[in-house]
Amino acid sequence: MTVMTRSRIVSGASALLAAVSIAVVPAQGNGWTVPSWDLRLSEPGAVEERIGSSWCGHAQGMCVTSNALFFAFRNQIVKTDWYGRYLGRVAVERSCGDICAWNGLIYAGICKLRSGCVRICAYDADTLQLVKTRTIPWDRGVHGITCLDGVIHLGMGCSAADPSGCTNWYGRFSADTLEPVGAPFEVNHGVRSTGGAQALATDGTNIYASFYPPDAAADVPCLIVFDAAFNVTGRHRLNWQQGFDVVPGGTDGAVRFIHCTTANWTDSAERPLKRVQTAVQFAELKAGAFKDITRHCIFRTPLPR
Repeated sequence: MTVMTRSRIVSGASALLAAVSIAVVPAQGNGWTVPSWDLRLSEPGAVEERIGSSWCGHAQGMCVTSNALFFAFRNQIVKTDWYGRYLGRVAVERSCGDICAWNGLIYAGICKLRSGCVRICAYDADTLQLVKTRTIPWDRGVHGITCLDGVIHLGMGCSAADPSGCTNWYGRFSADTLEPVGAPFEVNHGVRSTGGAQALATDGTNIYASFYPPDAAADVPCLIVFDAAFNVTGRHRLNWQQGFDVVPGGTDGAVRFIHCTTANWTDSAERPLKRVQTAVQFAELKAGAFKDITRHCIFRTPLPR
């Protein structure tokens, strides 16, 4: 395992993350500042660096704490502050899927291990040191991950019995011990998809899951809302497969989200290397409808976790 922290950053190509500054403008009449949360995180040297046999690629997931943003790329987890300034990274084995934050730890689902198994890893949110890990015999990939009431919920791939991709496997694990909480189970969310649940997040009551459509031209709702028992309560046409999380600030029943999208990414040695950028934006779900609030997000209370 390789851990890089701020103290080890040097100038030039070895620096992993450089952030474009966020414009901050005065809020109207309340003394707060409103960042233009169109944040773009760049990786000038990361794509050239190979760890194992995987390329950095696009963001696979993201999560937030009160003082940091965390981004999962294929072979590493990157930490920044809320203005995109690089704080550290940790290398992960093979392919890292989504990540989530709970009680000072960052949990990640790791798939495509050479052993044919998958793994849950937990890292200290401050230092990015590996704290605990559990290997799970499983012949499918794992991607989306979130924690609700101390229980890790893990997306464990599509059901082989359903070629439409409507049916997916999920597992529950103790956040403390990483022991399974019951057996993996299948859920039919009623929408054609591929690759399994790519990213999961929770608002403390509902679980939100993002999927890839069955093909690029398919106009299907790719963001599914479940209750805690995985009953479908909503479907939305949003493409948040590269990571999202819930943030505070919603009023009158609204739920606010942060989500990211990567541009100029490459995942093979044959493609020309480009400058990778991950754009961070905000949205709000209110009265059953989503709207973009990227340039109108004001945090009046501390962020969660």
